[in-house]
This record gives sequence, structure tokens and C-alpha cells, in this order.
Amino acid sequence: MATARDVAERAGTSTAVVSYVFNNGPRPVSAETRRRVLEAAAELEYRPNILARALSAGRTYSLGLLIPQIRNPYFATLAEHLENYARQHDHLLLIGDSAGDPEQESAHIGSFIERKVDGVVLVSLLVAPAIQRFATAGVPVVALHPVPDGVTVSTLSIDYVAGAEASADHLLSHGYRTLGVVTGPEDSPGTAEHRRGIERALKAHPRASARYVAAPVSRFAARDAVRRWFAQKRPPRAIYCSTDEQAFGVLFAAWEAGLQVPDDVAVMGFDGTSECSVTIPPLASVRQPIEQTARQAVELLLDRTNPPAARHVLDYELIPNISCGCTESE
Repeated sequence: MATARDVAERAGTSTAVVSYVFNNGPRPVSAETRRRVLEAAAELEYRPNILARALSAGRTYSLGLLIPQIRNPYFATLAEHLENYARQHDHLLLIGDSAGDPEQESAHIGSFIERKVDGVVLVSLLVAPAIQRFATAGVPVVALHPVPDGVTVSTLSIDYVAGAEASADHLLSHGYRTLGVVTGPEDSPGTAEHRRGIERALKAHPRASARYVAAPVSRFAARDAVRRWFAQKRPPRAIYCSTDEQAFGVLFAAWEAGLQVPDDVAVMGFDGTSECSVTIPPLASVRQPIEQTARQAVELLLDRTNPPAARHVLDYELIPNISCGCTESE
């Protein structure tokens, strides 16, 4: 197995310079010398000792992702992109899936802290307590959802209020007057923002009304939550879901009740995951820039100059489709 000394001899330099190249410092290396070192390393199939590198740099070269449900297409796609960008920065991604259980989330938080990860991408059930534990341990955090006032942390997300308002306005502009709204649990991050967006849209459509149901963020919970609506003589004419995952369950419940989408009930999701294109009918949604979110989250965590309470707002895109009453080309 090749060593740093072998690489240094092949490149005509010192082991210290080899270390500077692979650790990105602490001293600068000219472009020509860096090229020779990297070529020599490739020829010798040299791989730096990650443990020694971590000790010398005071880092573990690992990042954590804490999420409530890996089966959710949004989180699965997010994890895929995060792993890719973490690897590009020579970091390993560790995933903590709480499965919607606060105790399990708390255990994952402790595990990340014990492993001294270099940063955590957070979608939390506990929010403030989780952020406080990481802050006390000195672990940088980027939260991908709104946080309570007074909580100091960097956030990276779209404007959920604006996205929900745009979705509801689009549905109501079709002429639908009764809107069913499926949100996450009342105390989950983002639920209040989705409701605020819906209420804003209703102000612009005074003849319209909305009814709400809160449910765990799963297709099965959403299916069960709207069954009682579909059993009524006059179910909501359109249903807005705060996630695509919930909308998939609503589509099934509509089929189960013998309702045609969008002729009897229109449905719109939120996230814009790739699965929207293979539902029957194709699902309208608000697309979040998942890959951009992953890239920026990694960059923010590894940028030690990032302010600890900066708010980074990403753009969203309303994607009309057959399920809301539009054609695919609209």
C-alpha cells in the first residue's frame, strides 16, 4: 500500500506538501505542485489515512442528516443528493431516521453528538430542544424548516407560506369553492406556515371556504384522514396536501370512494418529487429545489464563516398537472 512518502518521492516534493494538498492546508500549494501530487497519488493508488487526517484537522469528515421518515420520497431524494455532495467534500453522511418518534430522534441526536459529526442537516420533530442540544455540543446545524422565534440556527428552505398561498390560489382559480387541507401534525414544523398561506389565499376568494385535518406525514394517515370527507354527500371540491406523500394517500382514498380526479375532486401536493409523474392521474405540486437544498446545506455546514442564524430562502415552482384540473402542458 502506497504511503505519503511514496507520493512525495514520485512528485518530487515533501510529505508535508502531500499533507497540505489532501488536507487543503494549512499552507498554500502551487497549482503545478498540486497537480504533480495528485497525479502521483493516482498512479500509486494512494489513499490518505482518514483517521490521521481527522485527528490533524480536528474534524471527523462526517455529516448527519436527521429526518422523520426516510420512506418519504422527499427525504429519500434529499438523502441521495446530500450523500453525493458530502462525498464530493470527502465527508461521509450518517442518516438518523426517527420514524416519527421523538424518543428515537433524541437518541439520534445523542449519537451524532457522540460521533462528533462536523454538522447536521435537520428536519426535526423536537426543533428547539434539538437545536439547543447541538448548540451546546458545538455542532453546526442547518434546519430545513421554519424554527420558533428566538431559536438561533441557520435555516434553508422555501417560503412555505407563499408556496401554500400560490397552491390554494391556483385551486380556487379553477372555480373550486370548497377546499380540504391536509397538514402535518399541529406541532410539526411548517404546519402553521401552510395554514397561513391557505388563509391568505382565502382572503382573495371570499366565497370560498376551507376545512382542515392534521395527520402524520404518511400516505396511509392521509388516506385515513380524508375517508370521512369522501363519505359525505358534499366532500371538498379540491384538496391541498402539505406533502406529496400525503397527496398519494388522498389519491388512493378518492379512487377507493369511486371519485374521479379531477372531475369530482382535485388534488394538489407539495414537494414536487419525481413520483408525481407516475401517479394516476399525474399529481400537481409545488416543487422544492431538493438538489439545490442539499448542495447549499453541505456548503453552509462546511463554511465556518456562515452566520449561526442566517435565513436562506430558496425559490419554489408551482407545477400544475392533471390532478388539479389542468393539462400536463399547462
